[in-house]
Amino acid sequence: MTAANDGGGMSPQREIVLTRDIAAPRALLFRLWTEPEHLMRWWGPQTTTASSVSVDLREGGAWRHCILTAEGREYWSHGRYLEIIPPERLVFTFGWENREGKPEHTMQVTVEFHELGEKTRLMFRKVQLPDDTELKLQTGGWEQALDKYVAYAEATSREG
Repeated sequence: MTAANDGGGMSPQREIVLTRDIAAPRALLFRLWTEPEHLMRWWGPQTTTASSVSVDLREGGAWRHCILTAEGREYWSHGRYLEIIPPERLVFTFGWENREGKPEHTMQVTVEFHELGEKTRLMFRKVQLPDDTELKLQTGGWEQALDKYVAYAEATSREG
């Protein structure tokens, strides 16, 4: 497993780039990223759980997720799917919701799955982060979420 945040994560265009090499087939990894029953198992940083996940997996379709902290705080996010190419690429918008359910700031996420023999390289890229504080917080959060994803993916792959 490797993790990288190119440019130290503080590039002028405020982007997060993370890479993981995962001992699981590409088709499985794509499903774990797009099916609600799997997203519930890994979405969010280490100290959170996904309490609600909805997915309309089609270009233009909406998604909405809620993560719940150990202290009981809810954080809702949502977006729209822009590009879906199973099992190799997924592009979607991402916005944290304010109290009225409106996005605070819309960002874009690209997830690519590249075959590496017995493994798959996941490449995660999130762009258009609003400021350096959000960049730092989300980099840490996505690193943790991807660690959960890798552990879940590898366990699921071993189960067959």
